[in-house]
Amino acid sequence: MLEELRRELEEIDRRILALLSRRAEVALRIGRVKSRNGLPVHLPRREEEVIARVVRANPGPLGPDAVERIFRRIIAETRRLEEEVVGNDCGHAPRGHTGTD
Repeated sequence: MLEELRRELEEIDRRILALLSRRAEVALRIGRVKSRNGLPVHLPRREEEVIARVVRANPGPLGPDAVERIFRRIIAETRRLEEEVVGNDCGHAPRGHTGTD
């Protein structure tokens, strides 16, 4: 029973990771569009709309504060990717890269 539940969690984790990767890919595309159009990467109002939407959609059992914390972290990481794209489009090396590799 315990092993079955653990295997189920492993499959869920795999799906979550696949969705996070897909979200990151879309965020990169958004970063490129923003860069081409001279738009800022960080739009606080948009971030708050996303947070409010996922908190409203939350079916539980995670509480709203937990959902907000999780999505703020997800948004922060995808924003970091967008910033790297904008930096690359401006001729800067991505964070963590020295330009020597």
